[in-house]
Amino acid sequence: MRDFRDAKAMARTLREALAAKGQTISHSEALELVARMLGQRDWNTLAAAIGAARRSAADWMRLEGVHARKEPVMGAIVGRVRGGFTVDLGGPSAFLPGTQMDVGAGWRRELAALMGQKQPFAILKIDRPNNAIVVSRRAILEQSAAGGAA
Repeated sequence: MRDFRDAKAMARTLREALAAKGQTISHSEALELVARMLGQRDWNTLAAAIGAARRSAADWMRLEGVHARKEPVMGAIVGRVRGGFTVDLGGPSAFLPGTQMDVGAGWRRELAALMGQKQPFAILKIDRPNNAIVVSRRAILEQSAAGGAA
């Protein structure tokens, strides 16, 4: 299902098929039936799910492009999880391993200041089928330190 127009086309086809058998239903009833056939509660829920899936696909394509070009991506550390942190990349979330937080151990004192702040991250790994992204703040810091030393 690419977008809501596909679901509307399905509803139109369903309505026409039922009309050919002498059963008449309204367009809105056909939309509701299509939504239920696709496992959603109602048409509004299906339309929202289709929109969310489209936005999610666009976010993944953007992040895959950033990864291919080896560019930094802006994100914010939003939580702590086992072994590291969760980073919001403006759509999909990423995992920031504790070892990739900084070049030294001083970040532990700065953690409260780093939480929620937009900052650049390098994408180390992106695995769309498994919905997994691994990022590094350390790679960006090392890159800027190497650029400053040159």
